[in-house]
Parts: sequence; C-alpha cells; structure tokens
Amino acid sequence: MKKLFFLLLLFLSACQTATPTNKITFENTLTDGQLAYGHINPNNKLFIASAERRVGEKQGSFQIPTKEGDFAIGIPQDATNLKLTLQTETGSETFDFPVQKRKWKEDIVNGLPPKKVIPPQEEQKRILEEILLMREKRKTSNYPTFAHKWTLPVAEYSRISSPFGARRILNGAITQGHSGTDYAAPEGTPVLAAADGKVALIHPDMFYTGGTILIDHGYGIYTNYCHLSRIDVKEGQIVKAGEPIAAVGSTGRATGPHLHFGLSWYGVRLNPEDLF
Repeated sequence: MKKLFFLLLLFLSACQTATPTNKITFENTLTDGQLAYGHINPNNKLFIASAERRVGEKQGSFQIPTKEGDFAIGIPQDATNLKLTLQTETGSETFDFPVQKRKWKEDIVNGLPPKKVIPPQEEQKRILEEILLMREKRKTSNYPTFAHKWTLPVAEYSRISSPFGARRILNGAITQGHSGTDYAAPEGTPVLAAADGKVALIHPDMFYTGGTILIDHGYGIYTNYCHLSRIDVKEGQIVKAGEPIAAVGSTGRATGPHLHFGLSWYGVRLNPEDLF
C-alpha cells in the first residue's frame, strides 16, 4: 500500500511540473540581446525562421535543438518580438512573444589608427574571410552539454571598460553596437573558459580581434575571447568552466590590454553581462 501511495505522489508531482503539450515557457522576462532559456514538452519540436537567427543562410525554418525539452535561444539586439512555431503530434501553432527593449549606451573611442577604423582596401579580403570563417563555425553546435552555469572569464577583473551593445563611435565614425563586453585587465592576466565546451576555432591574429578563441558550449551557444596575447588551447580540445585557456593582450583593434568577451547563439550576438 505504501509503495502504491508513493508511486501516486510521483505521478502527481510529474503532472504538476511537466510543460503542457502545447506550451512554450521561459525562465525570465524576454529582453533584446538576451540568451533566454525555455522549456517545451519533450515530445514536441520547436522552430524559428532562419532569417531571425542572422547567420546568413537562406530563408527557411530552423529546428531549435532541445535537451529533454529544455532549449536556449538568442534574442537579437533591438528585437521587439520573438516568433516561434511549436510542432506537436497533432499539428503546429505559432506563438508571438513580446520582447522588452533595452537602452544601450554610446561608447566614444578615439586615438585608433585610421586603418583600424576604416580598413584599407587591401585588408578587405582578409576581413571578409575572417567574418565568413567565424560565421561558418557558428552554424553548427555539437557539444552535448547544456550550458546553464557560467564563470567570469577574468575572475579577478570584473570592471567593464565597454559594455555590450554600446553604439561605438570610433574616431568620430558611428559603428554597429559593440558585439561583446570588454573587461579591463593587465597584459598576461589568465583568461578562463566561461563554461564547459569544445574549442571550435583558434586564430593567432584576426584583423579586428587579434588572438581569438571560439568555444562551442552546445545547443547553439558560443563564447569568444579576443585580443589575446597568448593562446593555450588547441582546436577540438574539451575545456571545463574556469579552466585557463589564454592570456589577456591588446592584439587586433585595441587601444590597450583587455579581454573582449563575446556570447552568441548560432551567430546572434548577445549580452554576456546577463550571464553573471
């Protein structure tokens, strides 16, 4: 009798906590530039229009990968709504979720070499190749762990010298919003992996970001670490949260030593500051 009663309690508990068949739920209020975590019934599938991911592929419907019904999704900066399609065993339904708009800072940076603000013609081919390389790497995400706990990549230096989303004005020229967060730290400061993952790319000297590491954290989530003076990992290497992977530097387009820390979901650039 006791065993039957215990099984009944487990069944009732499961019924109360399971996500309903035709629902999409999120852990927090949705804001633009956010990495959002959500839940669906594990038996369902979730889709988003590929153009909304901004990764350069043709217009189409992209299935969002889930782990036991849990999923992550990137909401672009300046987005005002999120449209998702839920496919169940009996059909499909499209949901529109309102997105709260944030006010992003303007960041004025002077003193950069002119060729770093408006790159010379001879550098255009290199820049395009590097952009396409990063975009290609972010199109697939194969690491099996679902990243949900994060570590500050420069543990002893949390001062932000330039926040994500800032409309950067470089030597008077207005550019797009800052694609990551800059943490001020001395040259040589250890850089740590922000979560468990697999090194998807290393590059010793990209035009804009200098020494660069890209880590795949699974389910579309990536972090990148830029302006590095030294890289201590190899492509394909598995890293753990808090593990040293590099050192702070000022390579690429930088006026001084700092870590540019970026977060993205299949190429959608997101606010890393939300993680902490």
